Amino acid sequence: MDFLLVSLVLSHIGSTAAAVHEATLFYGCWQSGEAQVQAHWDGDQLLYADFDKERAVWTAPLLADLRDTWLGFYILARISRERVCKVYLPAAAEADKDPPEERAPTVVLYPQQEAELGAENTLFCYVSRFYPPSVNISWSRNGVELTEGVALSNLLPEPDGTFSRLVGLSFSPEAGAKLGCRVEHRALPHPRTTTWEFPSRPDGPGSSVLLGVGLTLGFLCLAAGAVLFYRAPRPTDAL
Repeated sequence: MDFLLVSLVLSHIGSTAAAVHEATLFYGCWQSGEAQVQAHWDGDQLLYADFDKERAVWTAPLLADLRDTWLGFYILARISRERVCKVYLPAAAEADKDPPEERAPTVVLYPQQEAELGAENTLFCYVSRFYPPSVNISWSRNGVELTEGVALSNLLPEPDGTFSRLVGLSFSPEAGAKLGCRVEHRALPHPRTTTWEFPSRPDGPGSSVLLGVGLTLGFLCLAAGAVLFYRAPRPTDAL
């Protein structure tokens, strides 16, 4: 089996004047020789080592103030990956003779910002809590596969031993366009496609009349409530 992942977790708990934080290093090792090293902060991924481009990739823009703390991360990851994988991969291969139970992924689609026609946005496909970690994810528009504007996150290990992955698609919402996120995983009986399309809004004279009636009824109810409230005697008036 070419794919075998060792998820080695090295944690450090530190405290500041404000709170206690946990920094975690995840090492992923494959039999093919590939390796992955990630750093997490309180359970959220901060950055990972891109060994092809020989640099660290920061993935947590909201935690940019921590960048200086992790300046030496890539060097640490590059030096330690071979040693860690060499020690733990044989043990993982032995343990893999009795692997955990397969678990199908959960798929959720959501836009980064509130969708507006023609406005640039990013649609995320969050594929979570699956095992084994091998998964194929692709995007389509009205049934046609898309390859441009796609961003794929690193494999994210979860505390329960499963894995998650986030895939983004840059797009501009169009009326009638249906975007699909297709997920292939061994625990699924067949590939699963989850779709998203720009929500339709009422249009035409009929909807305008309905809206007008609704607003009129709303104002009448509001007026009635104001009159009733105004006419209701105060406790002191009854004495």
